[in-house]
Amino acid sequence: MLGLGEAGQAAVRALAARRGAECVRVWDDSQSNDVRAARRSLAAMGVSIPVDEERALNGAGFVVKSPGVPLENSMLEAASRADILVVDELELAWRMSSWPVAAVTGTNGKSTTATLVYAVLSAGGANPILAGNVESYRGLSAASAVPPDHDGWVAAEVSSYQLLGTPAFLPDAAVLTNLTPDHLNRHRTMAEYADAKRRAFVRGDRAVELAVLNADDDLGQRLAKEVAERGGRVLTFGQSPNAAYRIRSWQSSLYDGRHELEAPDGSISIETRLPGRHNAANVAAAIALADGLALAREPVYEAVAEMVPLPGRFEPVDEGQPFDVVVDFALSVDAVNRVLETARDLAEPRGGRVIAVMGAIGRSHRPTRELTGEAAREGADRLILCGSSMRGEPPMIALEGLLTGARDAEGGELEVVLDRRAAIRRALELAEPGDLVAILGRGGLPTMAYDARGGSGPFDDREVARELLLELDARGA
Repeated sequence: MLGLGEAGQAAVRALAARRGAECVRVWDDSQSNDVRAARRSLAAMGVSIPVDEERALNGAGFVVKSPGVPLENSMLEAASRADILVVDELELAWRMSSWPVAAVTGTNGKSTTATLVYAVLSAGGANPILAGNVESYRGLSAASAVPPDHDGWVAAEVSSYQLLGTPAFLPDAAVLTNLTPDHLNRHRTMAEYADAKRRAFVRGDRAVELAVLNADDDLGQRLAKEVAERGGRVLTFGQSPNAAYRIRSWQSSLYDGRHELEAPDGSISIETRLPGRHNAANVAAAIALADGLALAREPVYEAVAEMVPLPGRFEPVDEGQPFDVVVDFALSVDAVNRVLETARDLAEPRGGRVIAVMGAIGRSHRPTRELTGEAAREGADRLILCGSSMRGEPPMIALEGLLTGARDAEGGELEVVLDRRAAIRRALELAEPGDLVAILGRGGLPTMAYDARGGSGPFDDREVARELLLELDARGA
């Protein structure tokens, strides 16, 4: 097992339970406190902890990689040269199980749509478990952690990183939310990125049994043809006139949304707790999947209406201030565009401005970072760029690309405040009645790295914004 994050540890425990701990080796050369603790815990179970990569691979029957480990990793390249099978944790779980899988993939909206799928499957009596690859909302964060005797569906949020390590994985149903520029540091080109997503739908001359595809998306249109040619059922959603589940209109407040859809058998009007025009597509995808699986509609509609937004997804922070504050995970070009569009829809009718705070948190593709910085400045009346990292890069290095794109764009006023807490304070101090402050890039992440050696500490945008609002209110500011 290569990598000892949550998914890696789940895979080790699943393999140890199935074959015995003595049959499993783990390798992760990180010296973080979390990985050290994981090594100690697994060694106590009887799992082998080799002292170097060569011994870890010697005699191995196959290698399981954690989702975040790239295929260019030196150990995986060595395994490939030695003709040792390499699979992602997702494929391991799928091979070890018999439960049906509804996979949700795409650039944006995966987490919300996967949770909506979980909700509609629950309402339909399908006894689902939710498995996510980044943030676990309810249920499980890794597919390997699903109990082997589980009797029901698994709603799985699936990333392109995972799909690259799946030589055979083909779910029973799959949803494509969209494909927009992102992760090009890993995939190099949009064609390679699209090919990774395609793995959830098409394998040689076989296709997923039920494909729910975005009709507004180029990849969605191509996959619709490929799946149908191979005998799979296709249901489409989106604003396109050709979409089977066409989004006719939407209305949104800070806390809810009303979505009007045209389904194959008539109109659907549904009120949800999911604000923003982007959530109309997520709702349409979930309803299409539910219909494709012949789930009873009334319980499905109730489940969709009752679902609350995921933590850190356009999440309001309200301490009685005369302007709105929202926190969102938006990192990609399309996600930033969508969040700032929704922010403007809410602020403009009351004469307010959109003030955005943003920092990059990963080593993303520089041209994509530039496009994201450009989108952020064009979508905001005032943009404050700041440092924010998952790996502890110095702030100016972390901002590289994002700042270049923002400087070259036309749009609102731009300033840089390197410290993220100070940047959020600056935005709140600038806000006037009717404005909307959008704090982007981290969502509900609870910690932030402060140096490249693994030093980190608590930092939750929502809690920081709340503390600063109370502090400013106490000062009369």
